[in-house]
Amino acid sequence: MKYRRFEVLVLTVGAAAIVASLFLSPSGAPLVQEVIAQLMLLGVLVAAVHWGRTGGFIAATLASLIYIVMRVPMVASAEGLTAPIATLLLVRVLTYGLVGIVGGELCGRIKYIFAKLENSSSIDDWSQIYNQRGIVRALETACGQYTRYETPCSVVTVAMDPHLTEELRPSRQRSLVRGVASYIRSDIRLVDEAGRLDDGRFIVILTHTPDSGAEVVANRLHKGICNALGAKEESLTIERLSAPEGIDAIVGLKDELASELAEVPAQGVLSSS
Repeated sequence: MKYRRFEVLVLTVGAAAIVASLFLSPSGAPLVQEVIAQLMLLGVLVAAVHWGRTGGFIAATLASLIYIVMRVPMVASAEGLTAPIATLLLVRVLTYGLVGIVGGELCGRIKYIFAKLENSSSIDDWSQIYNQRGIVRALETACGQYTRYETPCSVVTVAMDPHLTEELRPSRQRSLVRGVASYIRSDIRLVDEAGRLDDGRFIVILTHTPDSGAEVVANRLHKGICNALGAKEESLTIERLSAPEGIDAIVGLKDELASELAEVPAQGVLSSS
């Protein structure tokens, strides 16, 4: 199953369940605040499924704050925060957090699980995100979208200084690579693509993203990965290409990566480096 189909399925089922819960309320017609609360839950679900853990966390936080503000009059009329009111608030906040944060994290993982089930040769064994073969296909799609519809896109590459891994045992190298990949996956939108190339570089394809947006993402990844590794900023080299300005460079990168695969056809899955 393609992730986009899964996204539509989850949102359809989720929306149906939320709408049904409003009409099947045992207390009769639901309060306006509860209708708004359920609609916000749908918004949190959309953010989690479409943008992953980060988007889900932001949406869950906003929804929780809005719900608490909406319930301030109820707290005031009850002359304090009673146990039933506190329980109601806690349940709502936990629900938003569960759907937004946990749901977003699961969706981020499911995307690459689907890709592996569909074609195991497209997933890197160490990082569990796309390998070079999968990234070439993603670049072909992005370039095709630009050619047909002039859809902007950007590519960000992250190269780690070899000294970060050269003295580590293979198991520790694998753990470090998996940690960086996990950070990248959780920091970008689910509509974007992340992978690890045969030379060890990480690469992110940002759909519908001009250079200004790519610059923000590149800076955030640079700072975040350095903090996660406890490394200096000069330990990472970040480069970005954006269409339309850099479409020729993006096409050139795609062709270069594809030619490398053609030279070693047996190397379907990335080996440790």
